[in-house]
Amino acid sequence: MKRLALIAIALVAASSQAKGDYLRYRVYPQTMEEASRITNSPLGLFSDDVRLGETDIYVAPGQLAELWKLRLPYQFVQKISATYTPPELVDSFDYRNVYLRYPDIIAQYEEWRTENPGVVERVQIGRGQPSLNNPIYAYRVFKPQAQDVAVPPKSIVLTFGIHAREWVSPACGLHITRKLIDELNAGTSPIAQVLTDNCAVYVIPVLNPDGYLHTWTSGGRLWRKNRRNNGNGTYGVDLNRNFSIGWGGGGSSGNTSSETYRGPSAFSEPETSALRNFCLGLPNLRGFIDYHSYAEKILWPWSYLTSPPPDVSTLSAIASQMITEMVADGGHTYQHGQGSVALYIASGTTKDYFYSVHDAISYTIELRDTGAYGFLLPEDQIAGTQDEAWAALKRLILGVL
Repeated sequence: MKRLALIAIALVAASSQAKGDYLRYRVYPQTMEEASRITNSPLGLFSDDVRLGETDIYVAPGQLAELWKLRLPYQFVQKISATYTPPELVDSFDYRNVYLRYPDIIAQYEEWRTENPGVVERVQIGRGQPSLNNPIYAYRVFKPQAQDVAVPPKSIVLTFGIHAREWVSPACGLHITRKLIDELNAGTSPIAQVLTDNCAVYVIPVLNPDGYLHTWTSGGRLWRKNRRNNGNGTYGVDLNRNFSIGWGGGGSSGNTSSETYRGPSAFSEPETSALRNFCLGLPNLRGFIDYHSYAEKILWPWSYLTSPPPDVSTLSAIASQMITEMVADGGHTYQHGQGSVALYIASGTTKDYFYSVHDAISYTIELRDTGAYGFLLPEDQIAGTQDEAWAALKRLILGVL
């Protein structure tokens, strides 16, 4: 009887679903086998990962039968309008209060590069899908004073926008870059001392430009993956399942329709191979952060293994210090933990790769919020989230150098 009531509620919700709208449901996986059903489903994840206990998914028009195929208890949460009409920006890029399109994001970085010669430099590290030809850039923030340190001895890498729909991630990249420039120009803070002659921060504003651009089109707001044509009527690879460490394991899917489709091989995608190749040429990569949303968590390796990493004490201590700084700046209280334990097993992720291959202190930061808005974080929360992201990075820089 209860199941019939749930089906009736789902049918009523689906009957009022407008074109372009999604229906958000909460499902309750209790075992790894149940979680894998969600991972391999074509249904969208309304979270960065599948989570044991409860996971929110979204149902596009015509997908209600896929919800039933999960054979899991579920509860209707809300109807979501997937459309977004950005404000017209003419004279300035108000990145503290509005989300920006990809060309506007790059235009802002270019403005800062022009204004700060010798402090901000740009290199194109690759492109997205060949059919779309969108560039992927890295911006170096560094202040060499002596001629013999034109190449910094140490590096920190920050990636933003690997998942297309997580708009607050690239927004945080903008704020962090502005703050790094300001610190260097002031020249007196501990951060400025580190970034003068000693270390460079490399910012990847949007690693997934094709996917991000797609989220600004009608009906694409919740798109997660890149825009690879899989050749069977489906599109996209989850770039955060396409790295080599643990590739093909739990928490990723071989189903091309899945939101966690890992691709045909590790580094099969131009976006992930571009980041790999660029970072292999960097000197002494000491720190790495991949900024995502949402969950308000700081996660360290491993994600593909449940056993602790060798540097668990250091990783835990720095994450705890990050959170202390975030709260001190008036931010939300984040949680921290090993990715596979605090969330769910995920294979082929950035943080596992950079920790394993580069021996870097590596994190994923899941930004605001904890689920009320999810990927559709209101613009009045951008600035607060940016402040939290910056507070965390300051602690990482001082903690690893």
